[in-house]
Amino acid sequence: MRRQMITSVLALSLLGGCASVSSSNLNPFNWFGPSTEVPLTEDGQKITVLPTLAPRNGYANFIDTRPLVPSVSDVIIVKSASGAIVTAISVLPTVGYYDAELVRVRGGAPSELVLDFKARPPKEATVVGTENQRRLNVARSISAADLAGIRTITVRSASGARAIRR
Repeated sequence: MRRQMITSVLALSLLGGCASVSSSNLNPFNWFGPSTEVPLTEDGQKITVLPTLAPRNGYANFIDTRPLVPSVSDVIIVKSASGAIVTAISVLPTVGYYDAELVRVRGGAPSELVLDFKARPPKEATVVGTENQRRLNVARSISAADLAGIRTITVRSASGARAIRR
């Protein structure tokens, strides 16, 4: 009898706290929020607006400040399983150039691919070094789909350009 009395008092005290449960997530009536208006197209299809990961003010405009390398000494194209690999070689005036890349130039003839050979020069004065130390090799992979209509690949530098024809 004593055990039943203790169990009953505990159950009643727990139920006494149910007044605060009405606004909690434990209450099944609170599992869904109030109804909201859903925009529809003229055909009656629901318009789904997906959340974006873009910043609220948009992305900053990227401006590539790297200059073109002084000259290109050689351009090599090697076939690969996915298309081709274009390798450009430059012998620079000093050591220390970094962040080099072959950057695609938009526009121009559809049968020609134009790449700019860009690299960031050293910030401080550096030694001249040997020719092998000053040599900079940069490669870029080009897919077979991009190569489909291309007949000429041109790599530009500050003093000129080198082209390879297929």
